[in-house]
Amino acid sequence: MEALTDEERMLRDSVQGILSEVADPADLWPQLAELGMLGLALPESAGGAELGPQALMVFARAFGRAGIATPFLASEALAMPLLGRLADKPKVKALLADLASGARIATLALHDLVPVVARRVSDTFILGGVKMVVPAGAAADVVIVSAMLDERPALFLLDLQAVAVTKTPYMPAGPAAGADISLEGVTLPQTALLAVGGEAAQLIADATALGQLITSAEMLGGMERLLELTVDYLRDRRQFGQPLSSFQSLQHAAVDMYIELETARAMLDFGSLMVGAAVEERALALDSVKLKMNGAAKLVGESAVQLHGGIGMTEESLTGRIFSRLTALRICSGDSRSCMERLLASNISVALN
Repeated sequence: MEALTDEERMLRDSVQGILSEVADPADLWPQLAELGMLGLALPESAGGAELGPQALMVFARAFGRAGIATPFLASEALAMPLLGRLADKPKVKALLADLASGARIATLALHDLVPVVARRVSDTFILGGVKMVVPAGAAADVVIVSAMLDERPALFLLDLQAVAVTKTPYMPAGPAAGADISLEGVTLPQTALLAVGGEAAQLIADATALGQLITSAEMLGGMERLLELTVDYLRDRRQFGQPLSSFQSLQHAAVDMYIELETARAMLDFGSLMVGAAVEERALALDSVKLKMNGAAKLVGESAVQLHGGIGMTEESLTGRIFSRLTALRICSGDSRSCMERLLASNISVALN
């Protein structure tokens, strides 16, 4: 990983300190808001700190190590950076303060289960379709929705305190639980339209890239902690009068975990360097990163559970909680199949340098 600045080290130490003291994950979001740790990527004019992707990655890795699912990806990494670029819109400007204070949670819904299409009817828009795998969709009360409008991409702002939608939450329940959101027959005012055409396409591409990077950072943090927990367990646990770490087959399994982790770490470094690349090259690079993260998370997670034995599958075990979170993140911001399909469909090579 790139060397951290003094400010980023302070952020890391602060959030790790908070995470170490949190008894109930539901208490975490209000605590972060109280300490001014939300809205970090927003411009200063909107009450933010204008911190970049590297600082968001610091937070994500800390959450990954703690195995705590939060709305961080949905609100801080996806919704707020996008809304921050549209802060001059009156409806958005009024909303940003609520998001930064933690009073409300926003998310970004990009993936269609049933294609989402918007129609102009008089001075309103009527939406139809279903969004799937919406991050923190179960808890969010503000949703930015992508849709096709007059055969062009568009982004709409849905205030769920004013507009009724049908949510189908995923398990396990909690503040970060994803959901499918049905938008059939949803009517929106003209002011709900955030962007259309090329502007919307650019915002979607940038949000997708940042989402993949931050998701990958959280996954790396989780894998780092799983390897530490597993090595400690093998050293402490004894069988037949010997520590488990003395058995060669278990040593080989731990080495395989280490190799996967280091390869994933290198790929994340590559991804962080490619954030500023041209749109198509960036998209392919981050698909490559997420594809590697998904494979590494599967091997590291399953190996950690296997080497811990039955306790590794329990919610009481940090190993079990991190494994559960990694499993969810493997389908978030690009599952392996969709990443591979996009890579195979492209005629552009990705240089890993």
